[in-house]
Amino acid sequence: MNKLNEIKDMYKNNRRLFNIILLIVNVVLIFWQAIFSLILPTRANILILLLLIGSLVYQLVKNP
Repeated sequence: MNKLNEIKDMYKNNRRLFNIILLIVNVVLIFWQAIFSLILPTRANILILLLLIGSLVYQLVKNP
């Protein structure tokens, strides 16, 4: 439980850095999924891509 509190404190102190890291990871996942969806366009791949794009839009709106 002590480690969890340390992680929460790190997030509170470096919130902007964590949000930038999450944004970069999300963009990389979107590119990866877009390439994979072009190779194998199934409904599941397209749904995952749409969910990733939706989460990116949510991140951008939530953290101006």
